[in-house]
Amino acid sequence: MLKKKLQYKITANPTPNNSHNVVDANSNERNLPLKVSPFFVPSYWELFYALECQLNGYLRLLKAPVELTHIYNPVEYAAQIHCDYLKRYLKGPMKVLFIGMNPGGDGMAQNGIPFGNISTVRDSMQLQGVIVDPPQQHPKRPIQGFECTREEPSGKRLWTLFQKLANNSLETFFQQCFVHNFCPLAFFDAQGRNITPSEIKGPYKKELQDTCLRAMEQQLHILQPDFIIAVGDYVFKALRNSEYCRGKRLLRLDHPSPRSLNNTNWPEKAETFLRENDLLKYLRNEVAAGHM
Repeated sequence: MLKKKLQYKITANPTPNNSHNVVDANSNERNLPLKVSPFFVPSYWELFYALECQLNGYLRLLKAPVELTHIYNPVEYAAQIHCDYLKRYLKGPMKVLFIGMNPGGDGMAQNGIPFGNISTVRDSMQLQGVIVDPPQQHPKRPIQGFECTREEPSGKRLWTLFQKLANNSLETFFQQCFVHNFCPLAFFDAQGRNITPSEIKGPYKKELQDTCLRAMEQQLHILQPDFIIAVGDYVFKALRNSEYCRGKRLLRLDHPSPRSLNNTNWPEKAETFLRENDLLKYLRNEVAAGHM
């Protein structure tokens, strides 16, 4: 019944004229947004991806402030790898959902994977594929995909810890846990400086948050997590307004970014947080999947 209800919601998807296509390794067009056929029940990852595409359409309708000169959406231009991530790791409801803020310039912006530092995506997840150029690139923020030599420090910290705690296996971690971002967009100003959603000024900031929260509400109903772990203050404050989260455990984990204050020993603090909240058993897939 859940899938059937969501199916009707995601078919009414805005398709602005400036939407563009992504080309995969076999040069077959991958049209965005994804359209769900009324003749079959889509898989979990297809339902989830359709909602992401719907969100992309709504975000394109918002008017960003002029100081945000370049806006990247890796869910679109890195669609092949992003979909492979969903297809491989999102096969059903998840007990624990970790939610980051938005793509980092050297992480998800390069490869379409949340917190996606290159070495983890390439070597541990073993994901590869075609990444096309976004419509407009800032010269100081080129999209190099797997040729990028810079590691996303937040992603390096996060995925290294999760892999270690899951007995050195991300396959184990993804049995009951998943990682996603609240907002799919990366923002840069004229100087190429990364502007996070929390740093945006004016009415666009609230419009962006409200639009992403509405999409997140639907995504949560697909994933059905009992534990929602907001990575950082921005996501935690936004999810306080989520109806779904009011009936579940919403927790805040410090953001792994080295830019965050008093965060030099983030791995140790994060492991303590996961242990104190009795979450390690889910990362290690030590308990049977189920919901409270």
